[in-house]
Amino acid sequence: MRKIAFYTFGCKVNQYETEHLKILARNLGFEVVPFGQKADLIFINSCAVTHVAERKARRLINFIKNHFPEAKIILAGCYSERLKLSSEIIPVDLILDNKEKWRFFGGDENSGFVSSEDRARAILKIQDGCNNFCSYCIVPYLRGRERSKPLDKVVEEAKKLVESGFKEIILTGIRLGTYGSDWGDKDALYKLLLNLFEIDGLAKIRLSSIEPMDITENLIELADHPKLCKHWHIPLQSGDDDILKKMNRRYDTKYFENIIYKLREKVPNIAITTDIIVGYPEESEENFNNTYLFAEKIGFMRIHVFPFSPRPFTKAYDLKPLPYEIITKRKEKLIKLSSKLWKTYVSKFLGKEIEVMVEEKEGDVYRGTTENYIKVEFKSNLLLKEGDYTKVRLLTIDEENEKVLGEHLESKVKAKL
Repeated sequence: MRKIAFYTFGCKVNQYETEHLKILARNLGFEVVPFGQKADLIFINSCAVTHVAERKARRLINFIKNHFPEAKIILAGCYSERLKLSSEIIPVDLILDNKEKWRFFGGDENSGFVSSEDRARAILKIQDGCNNFCSYCIVPYLRGRERSKPLDKVVEEAKKLVESGFKEIILTGIRLGTYGSDWGDKDALYKLLLNLFEIDGLAKIRLSSIEPMDITENLIELADHPKLCKHWHIPLQSGDDDILKKMNRRYDTKYFENIIYKLREKVPNIAITTDIIVGYPEESEENFNNTYLFAEKIGFMRIHVFPFSPRPFTKAYDLKPLPYEIITKRKEKLIKLSSKLWKTYVSKFLGKEIEVMVEEKEGDVYRGTTENYIKVEFKSNLLLKEGDYTKVRLLTIDEENEKVLGEHLESKVKAKL
């Protein structure tokens, strides 16, 4: 039996697709082995959202060449899609774009039931592609137009995931909020969620990321549903209206703030995380300061900060980049703000009992995440499994690792009994 190993870069869509490809590979008779073990084929599912992501893929290829010289290397995903549009040469045995990677294993992107190696929660891809063409983003050129998995197929797959033991499902897509737009239904995600809420045994649904312009009034109405995690990741990208316009983001800060206001009106302690790009060409010090002050005003739970990365085919590619030193300084300033905002947010929950999903165990120490995205570590004398929900009282903040140390209440109760 031929052995194949997979390595995944990038987003949750890629993670989902790799799990899907593993199933197709097994159906063809491959033995799927962990990366690092000897394999006949090594399949890299790549990312191209930044030049750093591409560089990581090239480094991995060099590592494989040096440590597993007999293995054949297949490069697939968004970086391979980008390579097919350029003259760049990469030392691999086969390059497959985002359509060819499915055909290689005799399947398609909507075929089969997907499992996950993460036993705590499952990722379910429901949408692909993007029609927005933000001026900095290469993804629409690599992933194509927006397209959605049929609602009945999503529900069927979710039921199978629950039957196989998953209690929490993360819905993901390249532009999740436009689910159903390709068949003309702007409320399709809302309707899908209502269907998924009816599945017995499904405890929680988490939205991976949703653009502010795709958040409808109906979606906001569902924000306090007990099965929908109280954490929304809403990319801002810039807190300056001029830069947002240059980015072709199709909303302004007033619109964004109104969305957050409505969500917090529905769920006062909802965790809002975001993405911000620093150093977009022509971003002045005033533009950046506006972003900083706006992010501080909104009070995000966490900010994922990305230095601007010029991507081919995009409108921003030929613009003059800002000096590296300026970009680095702005990045560090926002990262510090993120740490401050994170501490402010989690401090509100100290001393309170909160439900944690167990994700990993090391000795008698357990680690997990709350529905509002707080990373928690606690000790217990009980045997808990990945995917279990359990009650923990949050006690102290570990700022360096951005997690909270807690006391396991259920083990205390069992000990008294």
